[in-house]
Amino acid sequence: MKSFQINNNEAGQRFDKYLKKLLSEAPGSFVYKMLRKKNITLNGKKADGTEKLNAGDEVKLFLADETFEKFSKKEKISYPYTELDIIYEDTDILIINKPAGMLSQKAGQEDVSANEYIIGYLLKSGALSPEELNTFRPSICNRLDRNTSGLLIAGKSLKGLQDMSEQLKSRSMEKYYRCLVKGTIKASQMIEGWLLKDERSNQVQIFQKEVSESKYIKTEYQPVQYFSIRNGDF
Repeated sequence: MKSFQINNNEAGQRFDKYLKKLLSEAPGSFVYKMLRKKNITLNGKKADGTEKLNAGDEVKLFLADETFEKFSKKEKISYPYTELDIIYEDTDILIINKPAGMLSQKAGQEDVSANEYIIGYLLKSGALSPEELNTFRPSICNRLDRNTSGLLIAGKSLKGLQDMSEQLKSRSMEKYYRCLVKGTIKASQMIEGWLLKDERSNQVQIFQKEVSESKYIKTEYQPVQYFSIRNGDF
């Protein structure tokens, strides 16, 4: 028998989703069969998998050690550690200042992104254990282009991830961008047009009329600060 206690990083999700992460190699039919036979219980009681987990809940698996090991195999991943510019941190969220050149999320299997660096930091700080990664993986809630620096919000817990994602989706949290340009912009302006991105060169063009595969954009900007240019340098 194995016993697990639900922590803040795992609370808020459905019981069956938690079990499918814990027993990632097992077919869904096996998980539901074990629930029906009461070989898997929640707080000492029979469960059907639809229950919402709370911090402190106790999960018991009455499975042979060989069965558990067979169905809980996990790929061993080494997470890198680097010094992060942390702007804010509490039990649920982490906000970092992402430098230009760092990926927000992986673009390829071999990439290392802010997600991996954040997990590496949480593991080293003790805010996260390797075992907890089996059932919840902290992740960023917003993305920035590789060459854009700025604030990235990460959910350390499921609650933090859900709350921040909902605020970004509903736009109750506003996002602002600052762009350095050559020349002097003297007034605010609204720009509308059609954006077309070349994935190979990672460059975009803006058209006044819709073209094939373009997306409509609407952007407002206002000047906030001016800098002097010396010796022709930008």
